[in-house]
Amino acid sequence: MSGAGERSPTASLSLLDATMVGIGAMIGAGIFVLTDLAAETAGPGAIVAFALNGGVTAFTALSYAELASAIPRNGGGYAYVREAFSASIAFVMGWTR
Repeated sequence: MSGAGERSPTASLSLLDATMVGIGAMIGAGIFVLTDLAAETAGPGAIVAFALNGGVTAFTALSYAELASAIPRNGGGYAYVREAFSASIAFVMGWTR
C-alpha cells in the first residue's frame, strides 16, 4: 500500500562524513582496544607498530576508494568480489569481512 504521505530514507552523508566514519571504523579498534596489549608485548616498539599499521590502513583505504570508483554499487567488499568470482565465493567473503 503506497500513499502520498510515505517517506523513504535518503542519503544524507557528505563526503567528509563518510570519510570520517570509515577512518573511525578502521583505526578505532586497533588504537582504543589493543593499545594495552601492544604496549605490554612490544614495549617501546609499539610506536613503530602503530606507525606501520597506519601505513597499511592508508593503503587499504586507498584501494577501497579505487574499487568504489571503479564499481560504484552498494555492497562494499561483496560487490567487488562478485565482479571477479562466483556468487558463492562472494557470499563467503561478505560474511567473513
